[in-house]
Amino acid sequence: MKSIQIFAYGLLAIIIALFVSNMLDVRFIQDDAYTSLRYAKNFLDGKGLVFNEGERVEGYTNFLWIMILSGVELLNHNFNFALDLEKAAQLLSITFSITLLILTYALSKMINRESENDSPLERIIHELQNLLPVFLLAFFTPLVYWGVSAMETTLFVSLILLSIIFYLSGDNSKPNVAFVIVSVLNSLLRPEGLIFFILIISHKILYNYFDMEKQKGNKSISTIFDKITRKEILFYLIPLTAYVIFRLFYYGYPLPNTFYAKTEFTFQFIQRGINYFFDFASSYLLYGFVLILPIILFINKIHFRKITLLFGVSILWIAIVILIGGDVLPIYRFFLPIMPLIMILFVKATVEFIGKIFSRNKIILNPVLILLFILLSLLGYLNYGKQKNEMMNKRSYEAGLVKKMKIYAEWVKEKNEHKGREISVALSTIGSFSYFSDAKVIDLVGLTDEYTAHNPKEVSGINDELPVLWKERHYNSDYVLSQKPDYIIFPAGAKPSAFAECGVFVQNEFQKNYYIQLFYSDELHQFLPIFTRRETPVETELCDVRFIKYYINANNDLLNMILSGNKNNLQMILQDCDSIIQFCPSRSSDALTIKGMTFYHAGLIPEAEQYLIKAAELDSTNSIARVYLKNIYIKIGKIKEAINMMSQIKKYSPDALPNLN
Repeated sequence: MKSIQIFAYGLLAIIIALFVSNMLDVRFIQDDAYTSLRYAKNFLDGKGLVFNEGERVEGYTNFLWIMILSGVELLNHNFNFALDLEKAAQLLSITFSITLLILTYALSKMINRESENDSPLERIIHELQNLLPVFLLAFFTPLVYWGVSAMETTLFVSLILLSIIFYLSGDNSKPNVAFVIVSVLNSLLRPEGLIFFILIISHKILYNYFDMEKQKGNKSISTIFDKITRKEILFYLIPLTAYVIFRLFYYGYPLPNTFYAKTEFTFQFIQRGINYFFDFASSYLLYGFVLILPIILFINKIHFRKITLLFGVSILWIAIVILIGGDVLPIYRFFLPIMPLIMILFVKATVEFIGKIFSRNKIILNPVLILLFILLSLLGYLNYGKQKNEMMNKRSYEAGLVKKMKIYAEWVKEKNEHKGREISVALSTIGSFSYFSDAKVIDLVGLTDEYTAHNPKEVSGINDELPVLWKERHYNSDYVLSQKPDYIIFPAGAKPSAFAECGVFVQNEFQKNYYIQLFYSDELHQFLPIFTRRETPVETELCDVRFIKYYINANNDLLNMILSGNKNNLQMILQDCDSIIQFCPSRSSDALTIKGMTFYHAGLIPEAEQYLIKAAELDSTNSIARVYLKNIYIKIGKIKEAINMMSQIKKYSPDALPNLN
């Protein structure tokens, strides 16, 4: 029998190797991971557990992760390990992903207890049944994606699995200390750890009730909610209460700042949550069949306690995710905590179902089960291939965003050194930029900004106009602009995308005080725009916020035309530009620039030149129009005009032409 276990461990090692290979194909660091890295960096630098020096704001939801990262960096510093904080975070993320698979195998063995009377073949089939959920997870794109992201996600799932294992294997005659300790750690890691603790303890209390009812015993509160359970809750609450007190004294609030910045309980959020779940179910749960089939396990009362726990936790967690509106981040991160449970239940239910069909023909049963395992493995592998393209697209976007934000950060850091003072920058994707720039960062969506989180102020009418669906709808444009940031960055370039970015963009104060400066990136081989504070404000007219929809649409359609070469949208872009001018005459230079760029990329150079000249005449700071005019003049041989245009570009965008002396 020992040889069968060695065989199982060998297969487990192969699955883990395949899983690691999948992760290495994806290998990237999520932009949000850098927020934690910045907190850890500031903490170790003696600035406190803060995002911006001197501002005590709990803009993180992973206290334990930041402490782990700080400890790793401290060891790295003291022992001169050649491992920077980014790589350390990613290595930890991968390590806990592997741990997650091992714990899934352990929980699967606990759920699928084999009989001592089983034959060697039946024991092998049991091991294959235990390993199948692990294999399916190894080819589950959310785990592959988040497992290498340098975030705390896989540690969180690992602790959930460990708490369930300790709970199910605990001795009911005394407090389950191991379960409590792991639950405390999980709650310090993520606020949702509290939810999983409540779900597990609630299961214990309910199971006590039904057990007493079955035995016709005493169903009093003191019996159901027994002394041992009360001790477990008390042991859990003591360190958590101490942490909440720390929050109150250090940050001033009992909950993380992100809770106040993000949380809404509205019908719109519930609708988003429902869509989030159904999209996930159609992609990974065979349209819900994987979740429905385990219901048959309730027919058999064997392992009833374990089955009700895994199934109940899964269903209630899905309800919670729907209630909070799903996740703003891609690849279904919020459903990852329950996927090991669902996979274990689904495989067990499938085996039970096949067992009932072939209950009278034991000879055929085992070969059918082996064939079933092969088919389910193949199905998981094929679905991985089907979902991989979307995962890689999201990975490419995120890696590109981090790369771009790092370039912005390096540029700002250089300006910071030249100015000899701390530069402030406002933006919505704060992670990698904040980590690499060391600048004061004003978070447009308020995750790391106390005032915005607690005093949101939406721009009237803007939500009806925006063709965007960001989850973070809390912002305060007036507050951001009152801070007079030196620069404002939109990750999408010259156009806003998030609600908070659009809220800033439509403000009259923004147009009066900011212009687009361009600088050239040798690494990306392109110009990067950054909104720069003017030395002297300009006079502008108030705009109708309806212009923003046409501004975003025109920019999006222009980008699509450039990438695809399809000119069918040319007239639509021009009409959108006319609407921009209609609703916001003071944005005429921008609209004419978009028209000129459209004609330029459509190959209509004379028309492009005409509109770009008008745009440049209307706004002396319009570097985009002048860059295109420079290109046109070089193309048609007007060298004198091109040189003149270059000198004008250098005035407001001195780093746009780095090779020009």
